[in-house]
Amino acid sequence: MKLKTMQANDKILIQQLTVVLTGQLEHYREMRDLVRKMLSRVILSRGDLSGVIPCLEKKKKLLDTIESERQESSDLFIQWQNRKASIKEDAAVTVLNSILDQTEATIREFLDEEEQLKRYIEKNITKECSSTAS
Repeated sequence: MKLKTMQANDKILIQQLTVVLTGQLEHYREMRDLVRKMLSRVILSRGDLSGVIPCLEKKKKLLDTIESERQESSDLFIQWQNRKASIKEDAAVTVLNSILDQTEATIREFLDEEEQLKRYIEKNITKECSSTAS
């Protein structure tokens, strides 16, 4: 496949995707930080979950926002998937790819943090259930 020089509509598409993905990256960073905050609160409070409820509500709002933005921008991503293989790499594409890489890494960190929180809560609930049953 011969790579073509980027046309104006390709540049606009990349700019739009960059804006959307930058916003999503910020949302994922905020969620990652919220989960870290929740884990810290749960650990410091020795398993008391009441302090994390506001964070859970905020996380839910962020997830809803991300989902809404994804639905609104799904056509942009489909267009990009169809056209990216035929476009020469340039600075705008490099920036877009960098944001995609950062988003992937941040999502991975968020999921890891969430898994740590889940394990900590499950471990403490199991302990509490065992000590209550005794």
